[in-house]
Amino acid sequence: MSSLPGVRLAVAGVDAPVAAEPRLLTLPNGLEIACQSRTEADHIWEDIFEKMIYRRHGVSFPENACVFDVGGNIGMFTLFVHLCCPAARTWTFEPAPPLFEILSYNTSRHAPGARLINAGVSDTRGTAELTFYPYSSGMSSFHADLGEEKAVLRSILEHHHQEGMSGVDRLLEVSEEFLDARFTSRTFTCPLVPLSEVIVAERVDTIDLLKIDVQKSELQVLQGIEDRHWPKIRQIVLEVHDLDGRLGVVVDLLQSRGFDVVVEQDPLLGGSVLYNLFAIGRSALGGGQRPAADRLQSRASLQKAALQRQRPRAPRGPRPTEEE
Repeated sequence: MSSLPGVRLAVAGVDAPVAAEPRLLTLPNGLEIACQSRTEADHIWEDIFEKMIYRRHGVSFPENACVFDVGGNIGMFTLFVHLCCPAARTWTFEPAPPLFEILSYNTSRHAPGARLINAGVSDTRGTAELTFYPYSSGMSSFHADLGEEKAVLRSILEHHHQEGMSGVDRLLEVSEEFLDARFTSRTFTCPLVPLSEVIVAERVDTIDLLKIDVQKSELQVLQGIEDRHWPKIRQIVLEVHDLDGRLGVVVDLLQSRGFDVVVEQDPLLGGSVLYNLFAIGRSALGGGQRPAADRLQSRASLQKAALQRQRPRAPRGPRPTEEE
């Protein structure tokens, strides 16, 4: 039974619902996963496994890491954590029902025991309307603004054009039609829960890494952490949308809580409102638990770990991957 009344909490490989007909994709490390869109999964793979964006600026995981993945999408970061740290304990939050089913499938196969929460994270309990973009699921948001979403994707296309990527010229010629198609949407009413309620209900003593990627809800996520729980959090990596000065507000908040903060922007997103923040608390800077073995830092060793952890696929009829 869920320890969070009114919120669906499941354990991967035990009682988590999985997609009946998963759209399957084999990652470059040999891991077979379900995905919402192949193009988007490739992009997530590059950020997490190639660029190692969650291991920058001194961020590290102990062998028995406790990780909160807020904005889990299809679970790629949760899988990364379990590959790096097989003894890790993870809580993954994903409000969109289609993504939650895919997340459940992937973690059931590759990260059994991960705790999955089918809810958004905010500063208070409640519900909210989520705008879900099936073809750009990572941009789904409780604060959808089609103009803002299009501007970000247009910026990415323009940077790819400057780099000479094949086929981008054609997309730019029909950019509005392309963007309209990418942002076809559905709406879901989803529960919201503050992080502190989860910390209490799940009796979490320490959060080694809090990862936040929630498309304009990042400040509300942070505001849902009670004063008494901030000392439990050792490191935070989050994406911030710098709307109405939000970047400065978040930096000030984290520094006031004792974190050293580094701000960076992916060159692909130059000129957009998107930034990545890396916040390391005093307890993490002081040492503490031993970081995960360096052998898992390389792509080759991650591939070896992935193949060793590959679990047999459930007997379901897969659909071909979506190429958009």
